[in-house]
Amino acid sequence: MQGIGMIDEAGRLRLIGAGVAGAAFGVVLVVLVLSSWTPATTTVLVVAGVPAGAAGAAVGVLTTMRSWRLDGGYEHSVEAQRWVADGRVPADVPADVWIPMLQAQADREGAGWGKVLLGVLWIAMSWSMRDQHGPLVTTMLIALWVGLALWGGVVVIPRARAARALLRDRVAALS
Repeated sequence: MQGIGMIDEAGRLRLIGAGVAGAAFGVVLVVLVLSSWTPATTTVLVVAGVPAGAAGAAVGVLTTMRSWRLDGGYEHSVEAQRWVADGRVPADVPADVWIPMLQAQADREGAGWGKVLLGVLWIAMSWSMRDQHGPLVTTMLIALWVGLALWGGVVVIPRARAARALLRDRVAALS
């Protein structure tokens, strides 16, 4: 895969997870929107939901791969995440390597806040349409959006802030 490098088993599992999440999002979004005009039947699910799921899976996988490519490849992305988790950058890594890698991790805070905002908005939208969807579908939708918001707020934002703090501390040590 051009620009991504070798992907290990954990990377392949991440791609599968991104595809599954994208597919779920695509199906839920299309069925949610269409259910405002037509009952959610098996035909609607097959005719509109399956293609939307396939498109969502492709988008999930492609955005994950794009993220790795922008980070300099899968190995660099994982290495930078490991540095953030450890709270240190190995001393033998030159500044022109670790600064852009940590900056890319720190720049993900905006994406985390976007997930939180989208989650809150979609929860409100799902709740406002509870009469049309019924309690089961409404609960499932809200659970999906809560998961998205929690991922952004509990994983993405703290990791980005930790990367920013590590970057700040390492740059200050250079001075």
